[in-house]
Amino acid sequence: MIRFLKFSIVGGVNTLISLWIFYILNKLLGLNPLVSSAIGYICGMLNSYILNKKWTFKDTNSKPLLQLIKFSLVNAISLGINLLAMYVLVHNFNIDSMISQVFATGFSTISNYIGSKIFVFHYPKESII
Repeated sequence: MIRFLKFSIVGGVNTLISLWIFYILNKLLGLNPLVSSAIGYICGMLNSYILNKKWTFKDTNSKPLLQLIKFSLVNAISLGINLLAMYVLVHNFNIDSMISQVFATGFSTISNYIGSKIFVFHYPKESII
């Protein structure tokens, strides 16, 4: 449970980073909401890898490049979930892009945690949370 709490704190920081970058790119610079979301997500993902590796999972993997590739794959799936949710909320339901981004981030969090825990940082014997 402590690990999930740490993951959630890191996720909160990543969300703030992603939303801040999304806001700047989309609302201030006028970039497309999907492009803004993807760029913000990638910046949050890089922060997430560093903080989760060092703090949440205290991982000492001696193959960080392979681990980063796995982490990127898990996050690419989560990004796909995020972008699909963004598209549906903005284009099908006409919800403001900033509000949609908040909801889309929530949709992708669970898959990201499970993938990070099981596939990237190897904690398959414990419960999911």
